Amino acid sequence: MSAQLFPSVESHIIDANLFIRFERHDTVDLLERAVTEHDVVLLLPTRVYEELTPDSYPYGIPPVEAAIDAGWVQVLEEVDYSNPVVSATMDMVRQYISVATDRPEHTIEQADAEVGGAAATLLEHGQTESIAIYTNDIPAFRGIERALSQHGHEDSVQLVKAFNFVESVETRYQFQG
Repeated sequence: MSAQLFPSVESHIIDANLFIRFERHDTVDLLERAVTEHDVVLLLPTRVYEELTPDSYPYGIPPVEAAIDAGWVQVLEEVDYSNPVVSATMDMVRQYISVATDRPEHTIEQADAEVGGAAATLLEHGQTESIAIYTNDIPAFRGIERALSQHGHEDSVQLVKAFNFVESVETRYQFQG
């Protein structure tokens, strides 16, 4: 990743795999430091939030709750499935993942599709003009990119590979005081 940690976009939507990776490395504090120093707010689609806060969370309160309380992570409202751009985006995400993983569409996690639905919602409502999506799910991102390009948002989204981002944050902040 380049010297610039965060891409120059208005909105930053994260998939669960980004936050989970920081949790597993016990480096959520480094993510917080990077986000707050760069004056960024990470956006969580509702179903992604639910993945990060399971009822059976094994270690007390999930770290994402503290991030939300501190204001550097924000949970988005549920997507509006009746919006044709949102539903088309979510359908295309499921199709791309299904083909790439050779699985039936109905077995694809709803949270994966909702990342695209959240991006479509923000763009359709004029809440943002540019979005970075932090994920390691390349088929999902390609589905999002393709669906949004069919609705006039071809240059509005960009991929940030989640695990590369984690490595960049940890490398930059791990040994700084």
